[in-house]
Amino acid sequence: MKKLSALLLSGVLSGLPDVVGQASAQTANQLTPVAIQSVKIEDAFWSPKRKVWQEVTIPDCFDKFDRDRGGALNNFDRVRDGQLDGHAGPPWYDGLVYEMIRGAADFLATQPDPVMEKRLDGYIARIAAAQARDPEGYLNTWTQLLHPTQRWGLNGGNDGYQHEMYNVGALCDAAVHYFEATGKTSLLKVAVRLANYTCDQVGPAPKFELVPNHAIAEEAFGNLYLFFRTHPELKPQLPVAVEEQRYLDLAQYWVEARGQARKDQKSYGAYNQDHQSIFAQPTIEGHAVRAALLFAGVAALAGINGRDDYRATAIRLWENMNGKKTYLTGGIGATAEGEAFGKDYFLPNDGYLETCGAVGAGFFDRNLNLLTGEARYVDALERELYNGALAGVSLAGDTYTYVNPLQAANGNARWAWNGCPCCPPMFLKLMGALPGYIYAQDKSGIYLNLFIGSTAKIQLGGQPVRLQQTTDYPWNGNVRIVVDSTKAGVFDLHLRIPGWCQGSTLPDDLYAASDRPLDGAVHLKINGKPVENPAIEHGYATLHRGWKSGDVVQLTFDLPVQRISAQAQVEADRGRIALTRGPLVYCFEGADNGAAVQNLVLPAGAEFTPEYRSNLLGGVTVLRGTATAVFRTGKDQVAARPFPVTATPYYANANRGTCPMQVWMPLSPELAQPQRQE
Repeated sequence: MKKLSALLLSGVLSGLPDVVGQASAQTANQLTPVAIQSVKIEDAFWSPKRKVWQEVTIPDCFDKFDRDRGGALNNFDRVRDGQLDGHAGPPWYDGLVYEMIRGAADFLATQPDPVMEKRLDGYIARIAAAQARDPEGYLNTWTQLLHPTQRWGLNGGNDGYQHEMYNVGALCDAAVHYFEATGKTSLLKVAVRLANYTCDQVGPAPKFELVPNHAIAEEAFGNLYLFFRTHPELKPQLPVAVEEQRYLDLAQYWVEARGQARKDQKSYGAYNQDHQSIFAQPTIEGHAVRAALLFAGVAALAGINGRDDYRATAIRLWENMNGKKTYLTGGIGATAEGEAFGKDYFLPNDGYLETCGAVGAGFFDRNLNLLTGEARYVDALERELYNGALAGVSLAGDTYTYVNPLQAANGNARWAWNGCPCCPPMFLKLMGALPGYIYAQDKSGIYLNLFIGSTAKIQLGGQPVRLQQTTDYPWNGNVRIVVDSTKAGVFDLHLRIPGWCQGSTLPDDLYAASDRPLDGAVHLKINGKPVENPAIEHGYATLHRGWKSGDVVQLTFDLPVQRISAQAQVEADRGRIALTRGPLVYCFEGADNGAAVQNLVLPAGAEFTPEYRSNLLGGVTVLRGTATAVFRTGKDQVAARPFPVTATPYYANANRGTCPMQVWMPLSPELAQPQRQE
């Protein structure tokens, strides 16, 4: 385990749970992300989408929050004015507004937008005015307007519904991101007052013994601790004293008190990862979004406190999630009941798969990559980015999905707004943070994690290094990196070799391609000269050399269409295959295949040809081939015949009206549903 300084470890809580996970034998190599502000995306795939999200999706969501059931932002005005009724929306609406601010701030960090910034400043002023109403700095509009005597769910309240600590965490998160984007402390002043009040009120006895019913505060308070370690100069500018160690202590209490008896709060069991100490939990359970966010926080805290029990727990539960409970698209949460994980290998294709689940899993993946320096976590993150999460917002940017099943007999309709519109803010947080996910570094080198056209300015060993990456990924596998560094000299450039390209994608081989090679599907050149047998460690090909300005690295991946099968224990996918190409999962929609898809069979030997169509779904590579279509020709008569079919990227489904859609296709007619032939 990479050790942190004694000063950093000085505030670690002394009490250990009875059962402590043992650290994995693998060597940790903690990475530092390259900040959003240091990366500019210029990419044929992502740049047009990011433009839509910044110019359409963010304003669309804020407009709808402004109008919804009396206006989410008006809740703050009513608190400011001392009213005691009329809350708009559910108790977690404060948190969703804060998440919107965080997501918007990350977009502002890379693409300034004075109009949007002015709008956010207006919202922040209203939030601050609401907080000023309370002399202690408490702020939770639902409680203040409707149940002012029931803070934290006490005195007959319901902390499982009030979401107060979730809202607090989202506020702290937004405040840090807004400062990093704008240099403004307006929201930070609100956040530290509420964070301090929370530290005064919640924690080990004699304080109120409470853990968040919906995770997010664990990582947010850990990050608030790191923020003030990095920016001590800001403390005198704030309205209250900042002792950042308190934030870390409370974050760790929230992690370690789960599964323990608490005098002020009942246990919510496995639903809220509260059925036993997290350090003893063998499998990931309960509400999928809450679990992913909690263990993303555990991974982040492991990077701060250096504790092996935190690290081992995060890795163990990630391996269970990815090896036994994650869909091919990266979606998680199989059941609508409790929006929860099912048992191992329970992955029905009409499962729930909330957009927020794929986003939360992406945060978990990213934190583990930073903690360990292992590329397999970025493989999983990439899958969420291009499939499970990306499907959550329409191509036009103004309609959304809550659930993302892998088959929908009647289509998966998108909605303009929802009674619980939690998914768009979560989506915007993930995609806003995207520039900061492309590159990372350690003391001796730079890690290229995602293949996205971009320019990065990186300080390595006190010397500036500029990388320019160009690519048409994911439509083709060519990546070109130009190194611009006159003084950096010798350093390592680590290039991720995706599991979809060669080797295994997931723990336990949950999904496998029968023809995926163990090696040889990646071609690497430096200044036009092939690199033979590059050393690959922890999923990265490492290039160690003295770099000169203008050096060119070329990375080329083979991109065959792959037929994917699931492990036999996944009952829903027995006798079925799915198609992938590169990081993309493909689906069949009725819009391309005669209005029906459940009657289609992809027999062994059926071949598919990639074809780029610039005028379809914003420009996509489709897969064209011949399937077998099964038709009912009479009362008891069934006929099968060859049928030309087209598969499109899963992320683009439900953008042409509501029509049948399916990812896992049968290999034999017995599993197909014959369509009546008119």
